[in-house]
Amino acid sequence: MGTLNFSGWRPIRIYIAKGRVMVDWARLMDTPLLEPFFQHGVQSQLKLPFHLAFRRQTPLEDLLAWHEASAGLSPTLVIFHVTRCGSTLITQALGQSPYHLQLSEPAPVDFLLRHALPSGLLDEAQAVRALRAWAGAWAQRCDSASPTLQSCSIKLDAWNTDKAALVAQAWPEARWVFLAREPLSVLVSQMRERAFFLVPGTLGACLDGLSIHELASMPAALFCARVLGDIYAAMAREFVPERTLLLDHAELPAAIETLVLPHMRWHCSEQDRDRMRERCAMHGKHPYQAYLPDTETKHSMASDHLQSLAEQWIAPHYRKLQNLRHAQRAAAPNSLEEALP
Repeated sequence: MGTLNFSGWRPIRIYIAKGRVMVDWARLMDTPLLEPFFQHGVQSQLKLPFHLAFRRQTPLEDLLAWHEASAGLSPTLVIFHVTRCGSTLITQALGQSPYHLQLSEPAPVDFLLRHALPSGLLDEAQAVRALRAWAGAWAQRCDSASPTLQSCSIKLDAWNTDKAALVAQAWPEARWVFLAREPLSVLVSQMRERAFFLVPGTLGACLDGLSIHELASMPAALFCARVLGDIYAAMAREFVPERTLLLDHAELPAAIETLVLPHMRWHCSEQDRDRMRERCAMHGKHPYQAYLPDTETKHSMASDHLQSLAEQWIAPHYRKLQNLRHAQRAAAPNSLEEALP
């Protein structure tokens, strides 16, 4: 790295160019990304001429070297979720504290988890180092006048639960939250406004044993139910009781204060808690709208066909998660506190 100094620079994108893994940096200083999603926060900052003008593109090796020189804070909490289940509300609540950094579904992490290894340009050990370096470059301050960071959370994309083992290698001391919701509401929500990853082909061959032609010809509702079922199944499979807090959408928002904060061992101030409670009164993705429970509305919109698909492809995995959650709550309440360093 020589004399390169990345203080105040944040890695906003990781990509491949001319056979190398590259990093795109922006000089965002200590500006927090307050938007519900990382990419929206970055785009908002890049509308400012200063942030748009001051950019650097470097090889990944420079990010790794910067991590050795200035490690930053490791994530305290990693959030896995089944989509449309309240996960954004958790990150938005935590992000109300100026002492917390929330990184919600960052594309660079998705790139390192899902695309870097198949490219052949990184092996697993390098991908793990890159994950640590990327998070560390964000989780540090460059201005001594900024509030000191006390904790950091990363919310992964819903489809990355099957990469939990790689996440555990990258941040072995981080606690996890697995957040689920009863399947019919999730399926109805996705059929009303489908996320991109529920369009066949966008995640590659995401259903084992089926060709791209079979996926493309599959009815949309069936495809959504099967992909969502795989996400729930991965969550039940990757559950590690020593580090994982299982949560259900029905427990939000109260569980953010009563369960999530103790789980991540963050003793935030009463002022921060007040800010979190105020944020929790609003919609997770639309902070200017009051939050209104919508489970009954979604159920009333479900056709018999959707109910059948949810029951066949998702519900068995959800019931397993529920059983695990109930068992975890019935166990010694301090077991999670004692499990990890």
